[in-house]
Amino acid sequence: MGCQHGEMSRKLVAVALLSVMLASCRTSGDSTGTIIGTTIGSGQACELGNWASASMDAPSQAGVGDLTSTVGGDGMMITLGADGLFQIDFGPMKPTTGTFVSGGQPASLDTTFSGVGKGTWKSNGDTATASFDDFTTVTTTVTITLGETVPPVFDETLQQLNDDRMLNGEKAGVFTISGCTATTLTLTTPYPGGAIVIHAVPVGP
Repeated sequence: MGCQHGEMSRKLVAVALLSVMLASCRTSGDSTGTIIGTTIGSGQACELGNWASASMDAPSQAGVGDLTSTVGGDGMMITLGADGLFQIDFGPMKPTTGTFVSGGQPASLDTTFSGVGKGTWKSNGDTATASFDDFTTVTTTVTITLGETVPPVFDETLQQLNDDRMLNGEKAGVFTISGCTATTLTLTTPYPGGAIVIHAVPVGP
């Protein structure tokens, strides 16, 4: 009987160890629970997974006054995968609209991205960067409305933008993860007139 009891105990221990190992495997393979690094920007844990933009800050352009009452920029679908995948689907994005005054007349500046950018992200624990592999798959458009919509300020792929415009040696489509916690993500990328800043919140897998 003692022998049977000892064997049963060993089996129970083995089952318990197997359960722990399986739980560990599930955790490490679940992209929604994997942490990029212990400190990124805010110093808080940054979780991988799927995000959606809640807003986007866009800079003013040459010849346009200071922008006020900027709204929009929500809807982009952002993925930071456990396998290093980085992707932004701009299809659902709403334009970011900033208002300004020109010659005493109210006007607006709309900034929009379209297409899907895919690439990779990497982190050293303190900072993280992400970049599209192909800058031709995403187009950015800036339009001004002053009584009526005038021809776009520019309507170019990111590759054209990087080739044609002064970005101080930096590239649109290369992002710094300037802040990230379990509930907020901030991406910053160079852009004519300043920088684009995307603010995102987590969504389901």
